[in-house]
Amino acid sequence: MTQKPLLKPTTRNSDFYLIRLNTCLEEAEEATLPRVRDRCLRAAAAWQEMYEKAQLFERRLGR
Repeated sequence: MTQKPLLKPTTRNSDFYLIRLNTCLEEAEEATLPRVRDRCLRAAAAWQEMYEKAQLFERRLGR
């Protein structure tokens, strides 16, 4: 089992948001109950938004 890096959720760390986004998408794929799948997809959408905002912030900093 590989360990995921311990990343903190900050606007300067888009990798954290990307990892959470992918985790939610994986959980949605594995979900057998429609409500669980929907919940995971809603969470993924929220993480996607945070990821995009963090990337924008990083671009403004020149990273």
